[in-house]
Amino acid sequence: MKQVASKSVHEALEFLRSFSKEVPKAAFVLGSGVKLLEDLDEGTSVSFQEVFGLAPGVIGHSGSLSLGRIAGNLVAVLRGRFHLYEGYPWDVVTLPAQVLVEWGVPNLYLTNAAGGMNPKFSVGDLMLITGYRNHLSPEYVEQGLLPALKREAVDCRNALSEATLAVANRLSAQDKSFRPLQTGVYAGLLGPNYETLAEVEMLKKLKADAVGMSTVPELLACHGSKTQATAISVITNVWKPEEAIGGHEEVLEAAKEASARLDKLFRAAVVG
Repeated sequence: MKQVASKSVHEALEFLRSFSKEVPKAAFVLGSGVKLLEDLDEGTSVSFQEVFGLAPGVIGHSGSLSLGRIAGNLVAVLRGRFHLYEGYPWDVVTLPAQVLVEWGVPNLYLTNAAGGMNPKFSVGDLMLITGYRNHLSPEYVEQGLLPALKREAVDCRNALSEATLAVANRLSAQDKSFRPLQTGVYAGLLGPNYETLAEVEMLKKLKADAVGMSTVPELLACHGSKTQATAISVITNVWKPEEAIGGHEEVLEAAKEASARLDKLFRAAVVG
């Protein structure tokens, strides 16, 4: 595990409060290759290094925090995140989410690039996470995979996720080019490797619809707080036994293609 000297929650929070006297109505965490909300009104940006004392090291995570307005509503956009597979400890991986909670941001939208295992999914689909399988928490990493496998998926639906789904349904009814939002269970694995055939088969039997290496820590960091969090996966590849699984470049390309729809969804969700 990396020895890192990140800022504390208090230090990062004090920086953001000096940067903006107003608390954002919503915040967005962007996963690998997800590019959206780039032309905000009154937009301004600051680096993760300045806010958190660290910068993301994964391709597709630019590591900036932007503030700006959508129809007059202040929002924060975190372009990147820290991952456990990079060697960061749990408190660093959850640092941005903890800071947003303490800042009093009421709505947090999380995104990630995920591999699809549901045969009904297509590359570029957006999947609202209605539940997750937690294979990332420190106790599971220490004890091995078996304890996590014995537990049911955690239901993470809330008022924010239901409102987001309603907005997506409205958009797809108004515009036939806007694909209906998929829903499903996300399996969070440590990574950084892509899943083997045996792992995919196991996760499918556990009724997981998509798999990735993030997001679960942030959902847990918000649990029980006044910050409601919901998460959407960009399905960047769909497992098929006759096809080879692509690498990170394919993930970034698929995320780029889906970003326009996600941008439209999030803008509409903020307005209500």
